[in-house]
Amino acid sequence: MKLNKKVEYALMALKHFSELDHQEGTVQATVSAKDIAEANHSPAEVTARVLQTLSSHGILKAEYGLHGGYRLAKDLSKVSVYDLVTIVDGSTNLAKCISDKECDLLKNCTIVSPVENLNKKVQDFYKSISVEEVFHV
Repeated sequence: MKLNKKVEYALMALKHFSELDHQEGTVQATVSAKDIAEANHSPAEVTARVLQTLSSHGILKAEYGLHGGYRLAKDLSKVSVYDLVTIVDGSTNLAKCISDKECDLLKNCTIVSPVENLNKKVQDFYKSISVEEVFHV
């Protein structure tokens, strides 16, 4: 399964926050979407939407005002890759037929069950690894 760009931007942003969090003696500061986008060389608008999505799902905390921005709200060891992909992308399905039962080929398809089995195994793997683990492999 290929991760889409929004998931990649989410991972890059969360890695940035994780590194800030692990700097000794630092108070968790807020970081603007613009600063995250610049640090990761990612598009500012897409990065801002991804950060908003992460905030609305409790992974980040949005701070408003003059010195506003985002900061980690959840321990990344408690966020699975499955959770992240589902939040940002909406799906972890490997094939369209798994969620779209109106596929034109479905009635004659001979691999629906194997693809569903493979999809479950991939999802189980994604559920077994945390975002924190991804950063420290």
